Order: sequence, then C-alpha cells, then structure tokens
Amino acid sequence: MALIVRQDLALSTGKLAAQCAHAAVDVVRAARRSRLLERWRAGGARKVVLGVDDLEAMHALHASIPSGCYAALVTDAGHTEVPAGTVTVLGIMGPRRAMDTLLRHLDAL
Repeated sequence: MALIVRQDLALSTGKLAAQCAHAAVDVVRAARRSRLLERWRAGGARKVVLGVDDLEAMHALHASIPSGCYAALVTDAGHTEVPAGTVTVLGIMGPRRAMDTLLRHLDAL
C-alpha cells in the first residue's frame, strides 16, 4: 500500500497521520473481498508514505492507476488545518510490480 501525500499543504505530523489512516482504511475497504488484500495482509501489510508536489500531480497519478489496483482519495472535512473539501492523501493498493512502476518517480517522506 502506498499513501501519497500532497506536500504543498504542509500538514502537521498529527494531521498527516490521521489523513493517511483514513486513506489506508478506505483502500482496505475498497479491496475487502480481493485476493490482493489477503496477500497484502499475509505479507506483513507493507505501507509506504510518498509525496507529490500538489493537487494537479495527485490527480495525474490517480488517473494513471492501472486496473487491478484499488485507490481512495481522502477529502478533508475542514475542521482543523485545511478548508473543507481539500484533497489531502491518495491511498493505493495493487500488485507490487504495478505499484513499483507507477510510483518509482516519487520520493519517500
């Protein structure tokens, strides 16, 4: 699983953790009846947090997710650091080879 964070928002550590948790839960729910989810869980439930520059880069990444992968965009409720409706994190789960190809250009946070 990859959790892709918008770096232009400069979220606090706590906010970033909460938004990533929302994305992880949403991706697991999307993949809930798949063999992929079971393999991911059996393999240690690996997660990586990566960054994109801004919303445009996040949308471009989201649009390029291949079939066989599961994704969830997190939109904030606006109670704390960012306005309501702000897209903060993109969660993605897919076969390792597809994920490596899709995400190899991103840096870890």
